[in-house]
Amino acid sequence: MMKFAVFGEPIQHSLSPQIHQQFGLQAGLKLEYLRILTPPKDLKKRFYEFVEQGGSGANFTLPLKELATDLADQVEDVSLQTGATNTLVQRGTQWVATNTDGLGLVSDLLRKFGSLQDKKILMLGAGGAARGVLPALLAQNPRTLHIANRTPERAERLVNDAFRFHQEAPLSAGALTLMPDPDFDLIINATSSGLDQEKPKIKESLLKSKPFCYDMVYGDKQTPFLEWASGRNCEVADGLGMLVGQAAESFRRWTGVMPDVGTVILRVRKQLSQV
Repeated sequence: MMKFAVFGEPIQHSLSPQIHQQFGLQAGLKLEYLRILTPPKDLKKRFYEFVEQGGSGANFTLPLKELATDLADQVEDVSLQTGATNTLVQRGTQWVATNTDGLGLVSDLLRKFGSLQDKKILMLGAGGAARGVLPALLAQNPRTLHIANRTPERAERLVNDAFRFHQEAPLSAGALTLMPDPDFDLIINATSSGLDQEKPKIKESLLKSKPFCYDMVYGDKQTPFLEWASGRNCEVADGLGMLVGQAAESFRRWTGVMPDVGTVILRVRKQLSQV
């Protein structure tokens, strides 16, 4: 039996065990997937205990994504570029650090929005969530990608960090209240405003061109940002597909099998509605 786990604090809310069990059923694989409550100071101890017990793949959530890279023998470019690791893959006696968050987001956007090539994208927020998906978004060759944040200096720092790896990237940064071009094809909310039942403080004029609006936060009902956008006739989607998509990419790296995410998204959505 294959043994996987997700490490974090808090961790009890994680849907990863249910998602990966569904993937295992699809693939005909017997697996165990654990939630392991892990304060940052205990990460190395808990991880190596898991390995000694036969663990063969691991995920990491808040607040451990930056620390998890230190557990690896090899670090893939995406973890170096994002400064974060959400997946460790075992290769013989070596552990390889990677980050599947961006692939999860992009795969969901390709399903729900379509090609990102030559599109004008606005990303709200410049924290860990935005940093974790930026390389994958740039790989889709958008026309422009503007990062807006409550404190513009943080957005500028993220863009400057990205330029180290993507020198010709069509990136810009600024404050939430000042946009270089209000006409976007896609707006991605990478802030945690939805968790606080709040909407990012952006102007209604941003919705004039009816951009597709995506919130990385998910739940049993629409976030205030998505309610606001859908009320103004914009197409919207939450981040549940991103969650399942990043898990699917981890599963593929561990097992060699790419699961069907569509059926799992529907199952998890139903589960959320019953909570």
